[in-house]
Amino acid sequence: MDPRRFAVSAITTQRWSAWDDLRHYKALGVSGIGIWRQKLAGVDLPSYRKALANEGLQVTNLCFSGQFTLGLDKAIDDGKRALDEAAELGAPTVLIISGPLQSTDMESAEGQLKEGLQRLASGASELGITLALEALHPMDMTQWTIISTVDKALDILDELDHPSIRLMLDLYNCWWDPSLALAIRRAGARIASVQLADWRNPTRSFTDRTVPGRGVAPLARLIATVEEAGYSGFYDLEIFSDEIWGNPEKYETIVSEAVQWWTEAAPHA
Repeated sequence: MDPRRFAVSAITTQRWSAWDDLRHYKALGVSGIGIWRQKLAGVDLPSYRKALANEGLQVTNLCFSGQFTLGLDKAIDDGKRALDEAAELGAPTVLIISGPLQSTDMESAEGQLKEGLQRLASGASELGITLALEALHPMDMTQWTIISTVDKALDILDELDHPSIRLMLDLYNCWWDPSLALAIRRAGARIASVQLADWRNPTRSFTDRTVPGRGVAPLARLIATVEEAGYSGFYDLEIFSDEIWGNPEKYETIVSEAVQWWTEAAPHA
């Protein structure tokens, strides 16, 4: 695959600062960066955007906002801040996580998600930014999101029918779904961004993702399906891993291994 389409989500190198990410990513053959908001504390955004340009790194998305089921008005305020940050940094997409299923029922939780997206969509449209709804693994239902399959996310998109609300496709979270290939084709041009990591076998915890090629997820085949659906954007390496996070001296090796996998093992488009 074209190395110019490979990016790294900054959570992968958790202990590097936002400035460390810029300094290292380009040197390691990375062309894009998914920015995590937690790394922006104390960072002057105009200066950071200038540094991004100087390094030749393209922002793929800003992670994350949403969490509507934890309090709608508070989530809307945070979403507006995220949109402003994305506009300041030149991020085309803000990742949206619905929020977990708590004491409320699923129907009410879905209603909160839909209302939250609708209330943010007009502001996103004015800024030319996409809200990208992500489906996570079903084990995250009570911690992060009520959206556990790509088809469910697409059902929400179909109902809301707004051009600024699209899909974040995380292949780590949905590779297991036997209907995924059909869902990817259904999504088509509504795929705003793609994230990837491999599924360690056995997986030991929520934060136990691994480098593509080390696990059991059929990533190359799924990427081919995404390409066939018409996607032409970036693929973000997004690894949540206590093992990797705890060894920042190995970050360069991990990213280099992922870049090599991308250029050699991923399907050629």
